[in-house]
Amino acid sequence: MNNPFKKQQIIVGALALLVLAVAIFNRPDTGDGELHFDVKGERAYVYGTTDSASAGAVDALIRENPQVDTLVLKYMPGTVDADQNLRLARSVRKNRLKTHLERNSRIASGAVDLFLAGTKRTMDCGAQIGVHSWSIAGLETYEPKNDIFDARQRRQEGFLRDMGIDPAFYVFTRDAASPQELHILSPEEINQYNLLTEPLSC
Repeated sequence: MNNPFKKQQIIVGALALLVLAVAIFNRPDTGDGELHFDVKGERAYVYGTTDSASAGAVDALIRENPQVDTLVLKYMPGTVDADQNLRLARSVRKNRLKTHLERNSRIASGAVDLFLAGTKRTMDCGAQIGVHSWSIAGLETYEPKNDIFDARQRRQEGFLRDMGIDPAFYVFTRDAASPQELHILSPEEINQYNLLTEPLSC
């Protein structure tokens, strides 16, 4: 069933993704193209931006590479379709995949949902996780008691609960930075919201 607000939503569009990529990535191979995987043994290295065609990507990956048990997210600025991105994240959990960030990993926005879907979530010191609010057409900042924002909050908080993450993390990300900005999580914030299954000590 289609989301009634779908046509009104512009969630981290192309321009916003470019801003995020500039903010969080400092190398030419930023991975801001379409979603792709580089399989090496039991690990699949993940790059790029998710979109409306991404929802079945993890299922296809596992069908073709059943030995893969860990997604290593590398350079991922976010998504251009938040609903499909959540479906993709849920398929990460359905396939019982672990997620990991290496010291030079850079993920932001919708890519954070993919990371949080891991059954075991670990990261190396030096990795960066960027969060911010989201926008829709004609509304660039959060508006209390707006039905569209409220529906988005319910979906995101429900997802976080299902992943075993403190749902308060959603409001934190919404308030941490505007849609055109990016807040890089500190080790203290990562541990505060239990984003990792093993506490970070950096």
